Amino acid sequence: MLKNIAPLVLAALIASVLIYTYAPTAVTKPKPKLEVYEVTITAVTNTTIEVTSESLTGELIARGRWIVMTSESIGLSNWTESMEYVSKGSATVIVGTIVKGNNTYYILAGLKQGDVSLIRPCTLKYYTRRHIHTKTYMSIKGEISSKGGNFLVLDRNGNKVLVMISEKWIKAGEGEVTWSEVADEFRVGDTLRIFYHNLLVLKPQFTEVFGLSAVIWGYSGAIINMDTGTALSKI
Repeated sequence: MLKNIAPLVLAALIASVLIYTYAPTAVTKPKPKLEVYEVTITAVTNTTIEVTSESLTGELIARGRWIVMTSESIGLSNWTESMEYVSKGSATVIVGTIVKGNNTYYILAGLKQGDVSLIRPCTLKYYTRRHIHTKTYMSIKGEISSKGGNFLVLDRNGNKVLVMISEKWIKAGEGEVTWSEVADEFRVGDTLRIFYHNLLVLKPQFTEVFGLSAVIWGYSGAIINMDTGTALSKI
């Protein structure tokens, strides 16, 4: 089970990725090319997965850190933990290629299998179209299309937006609460208004694989359920 503190860790990770992405550098390195394949996974080890398809067959290197999203939670873990969510069978994979001398290495950069998504932080960087940040706040209105223990997915005009949820809040009229105590008051189908600091807009290629168009984190104001009136403000 992924830890519930993961959204805080992920927010820090995303911020560091974005700082690296947009910081000026003396030497501009060419971006690696990532390609998407529909494959059958034939083996999962603590360093690689083995796949087969009409256009790609062989080992994909999987070592390293991963963002793992399931229907229950979202978190951050090394491959030796992340591999527990991957099984033999059909999957969509994103693959990067590295050529060193006479050797070619195939790197697993992302994986989608059923309701499990595995994404390397550098892959999130690669597919970032725009990062919008404000010192005050922005807001978005959308309908809950799915939810997990520490995240919501909002549907806004057909676009799916991942909203990372922290654990501690102040509930209007009641005082300090934890998300686990009030999560049941936010149901699939409810319309929310969310106030936030950061919006990560993702490229269409990412959306095609993982179904997400954007990521929201960093709350300054509130989450308001416009159907029930429940209002939470960030501590």
